[in-house]
Amino acid sequence: MSSLLIPIQMRFGDIDSYGHVNNVTMLQYLEDARVRLMARPLSAGAAAGVPEGATFRALLGERLTVIGRQEVEYREQLLYRPDPVSVRVWVSSVGGSSFVLDYTVQEEDGSRVYAVAQTAVVVIDRASGRPVRLDETQRSLLEHWSDAPARFARRPAPAEA
Repeated sequence: MSSLLIPIQMRFGDIDSYGHVNNVTMLQYLEDARVRLMARPLSAGAAAGVPEGATFRALLGERLTVIGRQEVEYREQLLYRPDPVSVRVWVSSVGGSSFVLDYTVQEEDGSRVYAVAQTAVVVIDRASGRPVRLDETQRSLLEHWSDAPARFARRPAPAEA
């Protein structure tokens, strides 16, 4: 598994009147993890055809990424605390012009999972706004971070091929 575990520092303002992290803030935690994954430099030989130090963001050049879909399943209330919470992020699927990122918002050691989430990311042309196919180098980098899809408790597991 090539997921990345990213610490997210909570702020007191992240909690709502119920005393737990607001649902909009949870999406911001996922965004922080996604942005940090895309900016993460790879070491030599980590992915076929990807130069050392390359980032997915740099490999996109002038292309953009937009969110096509997001889903969050809350497992447990995440209450404010001074210690960071961890977001584990990985790629569960790579399509023609899109890919799916899966996440768990959890304790660093995985002992508690507060949320499971999934984001479909689409690569688009900046000028036209139309989807653009991923090239082989971009696919290789994304596959370096691949793992099985997240398991949502409140929906059936995906059918196996």
